[in-house]
Amino acid sequence: MMKIEELKQVIKGQTQAPNVFLLWGEEAFLKAHYKKQLVSLLSPTVMEELNVFSFEGKNYSLSEVDEAIEALPVMAEKKLLIFNDSLIFKPDARTGAKAEYREYWEKRFADIPEYVSIIFDEADVDKRSALLKQVDKIGACVEFAYMTEEEMVRWTVRLFGVFEKEIAPGDARYLNEITAEGMMAVRREAEKLVAYVGDRKQITKEDIDALVMPTVEGKVFDMVAAMLDRQSDRALKLLEDLLVLKTDANQILAAIIYNVDKLLQTKILSDARQDKSQIMSKLKISPFAATKFMRDSAKYSMAELTKLLDRLAETDGYIKSNSMDNEVLISLLVSEISTTKRA
Repeated sequence: MMKIEELKQVIKGQTQAPNVFLLWGEEAFLKAHYKKQLVSLLSPTVMEELNVFSFEGKNYSLSEVDEAIEALPVMAEKKLLIFNDSLIFKPDARTGAKAEYREYWEKRFADIPEYVSIIFDEADVDKRSALLKQVDKIGACVEFAYMTEEEMVRWTVRLFGVFEKEIAPGDARYLNEITAEGMMAVRREAEKLVAYVGDRKQITKEDIDALVMPTVEGKVFDMVAAMLDRQSDRALKLLEDLLVLKTDANQILAAIIYNVDKLLQTKILSDARQDKSQIMSKLKISPFAATKFMRDSAKYSMAELTKLLDRLAETDGYIKSNSMDNEVLISLLVSEISTTKRA
């Protein structure tokens, strides 16, 4: 696998660029940043409209791909093909591309003309994929995983510096904890905060609380913790806050199920002695989320979390087949769980 530092050397021209690049990973901001630079590096400087081809999704025309690859560049030395979410690096046909596409690329990767550059931009891959291993031999596979908490805090402080603002590391950490996962979300919130404070240089926690809306999943995480700790008043107050914000009851239940499932999966992985980075990778969660799930999953037994997940599945089925007010059902569920004695 190619490290990001090695990719930087390619982009700077210090290392020769291979013909095929595969980019993937949870950190979409970084992936988009380096993809833009790669496209700039690999695109021909003339007749771009005839030498750069883009293919979206998994149902593109293979004959068009063949034609784009086999035809010589028009008044240029090279041509570039870009594939967005082709899914060929997921061997399971139910979640990935059809077998005919994977078979095509197995043969094609063995015969890429020197004048052709290819970039695959994938949301998800299976690292066991034979095609991924093939690209790793002939080209470059680059994973853009979440940074560590410390790296994200430092990056956030630097980001505000670019906007000529200052933020304390503790407040930068808080901003990361309450936003959606990843650099893209943090940057969006940072831009709003910069506009909000105007000429004032310092960004404070009070500014964050005034402007940044925690994600539903984040709010529900706190509610699930209160439910499991049998803090019924706090759990019901957090639920009320979500309902006041017009959060759909089905979305709340889905977020509860998500959080409990992640707690259970974290418990299983932690018991199997998986470390934080392994948990982040397998559950596709940020370092801040991993810290919370690892901390809270240690408080509960496997049986307790499994029983709760089964109970939530029952409620989900009941909501879908019952005409009763969904908000009432969610309120009853939260009340029941948060008042039942722990086993």
